[in-house]
Amino acid sequence: MTAPTATRTVSPAAGAWILFLRVAATYRNAPGLLAVTLAAPLGMMLLFGFVFGGALAGGSDAAAYRSYLTPGVLVLVAAMGLVVTASTVNADLRSGLTDRLRALPVPPVAVPAGLALAETVTGASALATMAGVGFLAGWRVEATPADVALAVLLLLAFRFALAWLGIVLGASIRDEQMLQQVAPLIFGAVMFSNVFVPTETMPAVVATIAEWNPVSAVVAALRQLFGSGTTVAADAAWPMQHPVVAAFAWTAVILAVSVPIAVRGYASSR
Repeated sequence: MTAPTATRTVSPAAGAWILFLRVAATYRNAPGLLAVTLAAPLGMMLLFGFVFGGALAGGSDAAAYRSYLTPGVLVLVAAMGLVVTASTVNADLRSGLTDRLRALPVPPVAVPAGLALAETVTGASALATMAGVGFLAGWRVEATPADVALAVLLLLAFRFALAWLGIVLGASIRDEQMLQQVAPLIFGAVMFSNVFVPTETMPAVVATIAEWNPVSAVVAALRQLFGSGTTVAADAAWPMQHPVVAAFAWTAVILAVSVPIAVRGYASSR
């Protein structure tokens, strides 16, 4: 009688790296996926920056408004990546790829971690492209290297957290058509923020909701760190008074909620 052969389980880091390479290869062979991530934010940049920019700037220099707008559009690019990640996870589930990945000798955390890392790296390419568009539109960074580095770290951390949230959504909403219906709702939630206009211009109730939107905190933090921040009203909500702290706190909350759910979902079928 032959003794059963022990299955060697790779470490979480090694498993995540292998799965990262798989997703990265998918993006390399399908560059159109990055174009999808950029399409809506780029359209918003052109529409609000050049068509509505003069009106939103109150008749003053529209270039100043585009400088104000660019950090918000960068966050919009990061947030739209959530939908792309959810769609990727949903497609893997429907094709049976997820079941094959679960059968591999890797810890449950490796699969979603590899995907989240790959989505963040590819998202960084989209963010760099959008930053270049903002520079061409007149955006300039007036901040110390330390503040710029912190802003980039925050933007990537937020994209990483949203990748985990996208994994949870993609795995929870199994129906492809339903996921397509949810995508506009996600976009609407992102738009319900200070991306395009200051919250001070909104009605009181709407302003309060927008100021507690995690997107608003990240946008305000980037504007402050990149040197394009605006004066904050004395009665503004706490996240607007302390945007950098609030942005990192919201990012940590999203990770704390999403990571256990995503890992549990991959481990449940073992």
